[in-house]
Amino acid sequence: MDRTDRGGPVVESVLRALRLLECFRTGEPELSLAELVRRSGYSKSTTHRLLNTLQVGGWLERTPTSTFRLTIRPFQTGSVLVESLDVTRVAPPLLTRLSIESGQTTYLVVASGTDAVCLERVTVGARIRVLELEIGGSQPLHMGGAPRALLAFDEIALLPGLLRAGLTARTPATLTGEEDLRADLAATRARGYAISDGDSTVGVAAIGAPVFGHHERVVGAISLGGIREDVVPLRSEHVSALLRTASEMSARLGSRTAATAPVPG
Repeated sequence: MDRTDRGGPVVESVLRALRLLECFRTGEPELSLAELVRRSGYSKSTTHRLLNTLQVGGWLERTPTSTFRLTIRPFQTGSVLVESLDVTRVAPPLLTRLSIESGQTTYLVVASGTDAVCLERVTVGARIRVLELEIGGSQPLHMGGAPRALLAFDEIALLPGLLRAGLTARTPATLTGEEDLRADLAATRARGYAISDGDSTVGVAAIGAPVFGHHERVVGAISLGGIREDVVPLRSEHVSALLRTASEMSARLGSRTAATAPVPG
């Protein structure tokens, strides 16, 4: 039976399936039905139904000896977290260098639902400190340089939820129409970086680029930003520095995907 916990609905069958997966431990890659019943505390019939469901979903497989073992899927899912943790390790020195080189504030963000969450912010080289996003702070994915870079390069996974939540406006320049946003995301992918010009904060501009992990998936995005008069006139130089930094960060995470783009005129 489903229940409510912490103010929201809880699907008991999903919890039971997750707990069954937790029965597998290091050094014990294969478990029998009887052992899974013992460890989980579920009845044999319940355990059998859960095992069938997890097999259909691709999380477990039955061995020739009729035991059960995890597939590669849990590793693939867990690697997303590992990569996001790795990016916080490699990012700080590269963001510091980019801040000094560009004279702007630099950021690292990752996706969380319909928002981009700031994990790193460096102001050491910024001539004027524009604290657009605090560490630990968030903003919708359709606003700002790094958030829109995330959205553009992981559109299939991120855009549907964002559209369901609604495209809220923060300034008159915020993209609030689905057609306009999709066009901007396509343009972002074509040139390799996102452009933010007053869509998050009036008078503030930024450019953002994606960071890829060793599975060639987007694990975050970086950006440099400041007051519009400092960013827009030097966009060509800033883009080169940004893409070089994003490529180096991706390479350190094991990616062979280089962030490249034609230098804007």
